[in-house]
Amino acid sequence: MKTILITGINGYLGSHLAKALSVEYNIIGLEYTLENLHRIQNCNYKVYEAQKGIPDALFSDQRVDIIIHTATFYGRSNEDVQTIANANLFNPLELLDQAIKNNCSLFINTDTVVDRYVSTYALTKRHFQEWLYLRRNEIKVINMQLEHFYGPGSSATNFISAMIERLKKNEDNIDLTMGEQKRDFVFIDDIVAAYQTGIKQISYIRDNYTDFIVSANQLITIKDLMIYLKEITKSSSILNFGALPYRKNELMHSETNNQAMLNLGWKPKTTLKEGLQLTCNAH
Repeated sequence: MKTILITGINGYLGSHLAKALSVEYNIIGLEYTLENLHRIQNCNYKVYEAQKGIPDALFSDQRVDIIIHTATFYGRSNEDVQTIANANLFNPLELLDQAIKNNCSLFINTDTVVDRYVSTYALTKRHFQEWLYLRRNEIKVINMQLEHFYGPGSSATNFISAMIERLKKNEDNIDLTMGEQKRDFVFIDDIVAAYQTGIKQISYIRDNYTDFIVSANQLITIKDLMIYLKEITKSSSILNFGALPYRKNELMHSETNNQAMLNLGWKPKTTLKEGLQLTCNAH
């Protein structure tokens, strides 16, 4: 049985991947700290701590065949630039170096479709992606560029979950931008299936470095999304469109192409309305 190392295994995506892949693979994890592993507390995964860097024991104890890198800092808790850079660039670079030295066969990176200059998070993610491309001849790389994903149990910082929570609390007013941005939202089960497809079809992926965009091709404006969420939550909150400015370099129209993923045999199965209803019901 091959061993898959999942970084950020206690995170929303990482924990879902671990559960789905543990049927066929030996799963181990890497987390910044071993405190409060609430999403995997009842699971029998060996988890290593990366607070002081990548532990030597990780690769001496284990024969790691595949790495799925999901760990990230978004900077949503006002972390400083150094903290975000360490989490999104320097620690992953150390992991990549160890993976190459220990003959790991595949590195799957979790990337974003967000423009590099939107945030420190996006910039550090892009820098690491460029390092992966540079070292593509030393290890096979799949770079998963994810659209905004969501689902039951997602973090309170997740946009959809946060909005559902506020709507269900019937906050008097919810300040928003004009909401003209067109976005693509992908349900968590479909995201997990994309990773499973990439692993299963690895022999058909010829290039040593490949970008795959994981999107559902279900564009919706933020305004229409919020109106629909208000409807299904039966909220009395007033949506104040235009009360907030757009971010600098805000992406106004997501034009992602998921054809490469479709060609591998993956396709999203959950419609946006189905996914939003499932997420709403779980809150």
